[in-house]
Amino acid sequence: MKSRRETLGALCFLAVMGICFAVLAVRFFQEGELRTAWRAAGQEGGFTALSQSAEAAANADLDRDHAFIQIYGGYQRLLGRRVIEDIQNPASTVVKLSDGALNFTTIPQWHADSVLPEHASATIALRDALAEAGIPYLYTVAPQKITDSARQLPAGVDNFAMEECDVFLELLEEAGVETLDLRPWFESHGERYGDWFFRTDHHWRPEAAFAAWGVLAEELEGRYGFSFDPALTDEANYSKTVYEDFFLGSQGKRTGSLYAGVDDFTVYTPKFDTDLTYTCPFYDMERTGPFEASVCFPERVAGRDWFNGNPYTYYAGGDYPLARIVNHNNPDGPKLLLIRDSFACALTPFLALGCSEVVTVDLRYFSGDLLETIRAEEPGLVLNLYAVGTVSNTGMFYRPGGEEGAP
Repeated sequence: MKSRRETLGALCFLAVMGICFAVLAVRFFQEGELRTAWRAAGQEGGFTALSQSAEAAANADLDRDHAFIQIYGGYQRLLGRRVIEDIQNPASTVVKLSDGALNFTTIPQWHADSVLPEHASATIALRDALAEAGIPYLYTVAPQKITDSARQLPAGVDNFAMEECDVFLELLEEAGVETLDLRPWFESHGERYGDWFFRTDHHWRPEAAFAAWGVLAEELEGRYGFSFDPALTDEANYSKTVYEDFFLGSQGKRTGSLYAGVDDFTVYTPKFDTDLTYTCPFYDMERTGPFEASVCFPERVAGRDWFNGNPYTYYAGGDYPLARIVNHNNPDGPKLLLIRDSFACALTPFLALGCSEVVTVDLRYFSGDLLETIRAEEPGLVLNLYAVGTVSNTGMFYRPGGEEGAP
């Protein structure tokens, strides 16, 4: 059996090499980088000059259509490999879960007795400072793909994100911080938990973000007395357009479409009238109009581009240091300030429909004084949303005294 596997591996390797040489041959006759290097070598010293430039030229030709990534990913799939290492950046190593979906894995670490208490203390300090200003604070946790690492991950690969999240929430709750853990809801709803997430990306799908909006709206009404029109959380009041085989996520871009396939992408458009203004001073951005042209970016789904495009940023545009959404059709709604990570991209536009104003802050890029900014905005609530795995980021980036920003 072992010799048979070795023979199959050797045949696959030879096939991959043959495809690579075929691609290079086509590129050579199509005036590729390798042919350019060949001509230059003839003018500059023959074989020695060619040997010095051939490798870079060959890589450039293979990478023009990301052919090398595609071939390599297909080869790894044939071999049945579930871990694709990234030598330069171990944090970008991709692992295939038991259901065939991809996820990043990092060097195993356990923070329960190290940085988690420090980060929790900083988060608690933020809550206390907001309480003095009369501003309520809610720490919300978005789910991640991995719920049972022992079952979902291949042997020898560990992920402690769920355990770290549990410890972090316990520390906050012991100090009386209001928290909302979305994980149980997603684990108990849907036919298959993994369907809430993209197969080739670590983010949740728009369907999951919309569902989270419904859960969050109910919680905000019950806890803080906010009022949201039930029509805003009813999926029947939105049209849905599904772009099939449209999205190759951040993990898929590292492994190619042949390794784990590609994802569909869903666009929600309200059937009711909307009018919003979305601004980001840092990028001199101002967009005004209906939901689908202001807080959404149709240019991000104008064409399919697996390796260079990012349809996920159709919603909210991406990660901005500080941005503001004003809902002209709901001037009497609540005003929220959202401290967010990238999971909030798909949620923010829906949240804005229920509010008069939403101010978003991404502490990874924000360089101002967080507390001073919040006090100046006078929101009715500060909502903190982070996904499992980055759950303690508020404590990492917020420091009492105004020392915010990426370390």
